[in-house]
Amino acid sequence: MTEVRPAERPQPGEPPRGETSPVVSKSSRVIHGLRVPMRDGVELALDLVRPDLPGPLPVVLQRTPYDKVAGRDGEIYRGLVERGYITAFNDCRGRFNSDGVFEPHFHEADDGHDVIEWIAAQDWCDGNVGMLGGSYAGQTQWFAASRRPPSLKAIVPYCSPPASPWRNEPIFGGCLMLGITEWMVDMGVRSYQRLNPMSMLTEHQPYFDALPLTSLAEQAGAGSRWLDEMLRHPVLDAYWKRRSYDHHPDADLAVLNITGWWDMNFPGAPLNFEAMRTGRAADKQKLIIGPWPHMVNMWRELSGADFGEHAVVALNDYVIRFFDRWLKGIGNGIEAEKPVHVFVTGANEWWAEDEWPLRGTEEVPFYFHSRGRANSLDGDGVLSIDPPGAEPSDAYRYDPLDQGTRVWNMHEGPVDERPAQRRADLLCYTSEPLTEPLDVVGWVTCRLWASSSALDTDWHVRLSDVRPDGTARFLCRGALRARFRESFEEPKLLEPGEPTLFEFTMDACGVRFLPGHRIRVEVSSSGFSRYDRNTNSGADNPFDDDKVVIADQRVFHEAELASCVVLPVVRRG
Repeated sequence: MTEVRPAERPQPGEPPRGETSPVVSKSSRVIHGLRVPMRDGVELALDLVRPDLPGPLPVVLQRTPYDKVAGRDGEIYRGLVERGYITAFNDCRGRFNSDGVFEPHFHEADDGHDVIEWIAAQDWCDGNVGMLGGSYAGQTQWFAASRRPPSLKAIVPYCSPPASPWRNEPIFGGCLMLGITEWMVDMGVRSYQRLNPMSMLTEHQPYFDALPLTSLAEQAGAGSRWLDEMLRHPVLDAYWKRRSYDHHPDADLAVLNITGWWDMNFPGAPLNFEAMRTGRAADKQKLIIGPWPHMVNMWRELSGADFGEHAVVALNDYVIRFFDRWLKGIGNGIEAEKPVHVFVTGANEWWAEDEWPLRGTEEVPFYFHSRGRANSLDGDGVLSIDPPGAEPSDAYRYDPLDQGTRVWNMHEGPVDERPAQRRADLLCYTSEPLTEPLDVVGWVTCRLWASSSALDTDWHVRLSDVRPDGTARFLCRGALRARFRESFEEPKLLEPGEPTLFEFTMDACGVRFLPGHRIRVEVSSSGFSRYDRNTNSGADNPFDDDKVVIADQRVFHEAELASCVVLPVVRRG
């Protein structure tokens, strides 16, 4: 994929470009090796890039486990320095030049607070600190903000996971994202164990097949104390809650949330935006969702789908305008502009909105139908807005050891789902071709009536846009480990063969289904190798279980057991 530049003329609805603060310095210098003391005595490493300007200046901080040198010369950081900002780069505890032991998420709240307030107390800082960064470096911003450091005025988290580690990463619906184990291998203890660590999460790894999962690190040839500890906690207990952050909607903090529809951490940005919009800083919140994967705003084409010349926007200018307003106090009017900008695929256009979820969204159930043979994309499964009547159920057999691999990576987007959908151990429900455009923008949920012969199992549901040529372009997905259907804190095993309601999120999408296109929902019991396989045994700790049980699964769609997906339909006349 070739990186592209923004179109010369902005499209209505895209993030406004506006005026940024002027360039005031083309020269800068790097200050290496600053040591920042934490409250427990551990010292963390900090580097600065500062413009050759006199006097104290506002500071934009990145806290990262990925080597603070790696992103220092990025275009956005150069632009900030040229406009009179100091940029600061901090190795997280236990990473590279920082002391201590790295435990993902565990120290980031207190350490973030302490680094920010140390920076604000230096004579080269004017007391205004912002934060910037993506993925884990997006999370470090939210962790720091949860401690409410008084000098933190604005943050710009790209692709940050949501507050709870059980909402997306490393656990989604009770299922373990196996990419966390590849991340563990590549990260090493203090520094990388791979020449190109940012290529992680790109292919199936042999150790993903490990059973039990607790043997995975050994099979990967890489020990990890924190992964071992993680796999000893199969429910949402105090261990995981310590690794969560609170939004504190009463905090007076400006936030620009940025993500893409196919970001592996997608739900973080809109969920964080929603939470902050309920508090005192509601008018300081912004949300941007583009047609992007985990690496945002780089390409107009993903997985063979072209989103047009406006898929890439002048995002860096918008970020600088945001910091100009909240760190420098420049009255550029950004807070009066629409707070939400979403790219709607299919239409390939940006929408500027007043809120998320979008005002006027109608939740429309699309029900499952069949004559009892919905197996694979060649079956007789139908999706429609008509509720079901008296219909036979659909069945398939789930063998945890016969799943093949569904390779995924953090750079992919609307992949063609057909190769996986040809398997007989999944169900497909497909609508008739649409006769007019249908805009679906917002959160998608699944209400699944199903049973299993096993004490526990998984449900994976995926939504795709089927084009006239048959291509089934992936939009969003949901997952639920059956034992967590009522609570992540208190699991409850299944009554074998008993029809049960499973209701769960499928995250969100932003798509215009065009005339001639069809909507497809796929139901299976495996998301391998993106997620671990449920062995179906009902063991107390499924991460430490190698007893495999083959499960006979049944999905119901009749009047009292009406399985469906609920789509957020936006009608605009």
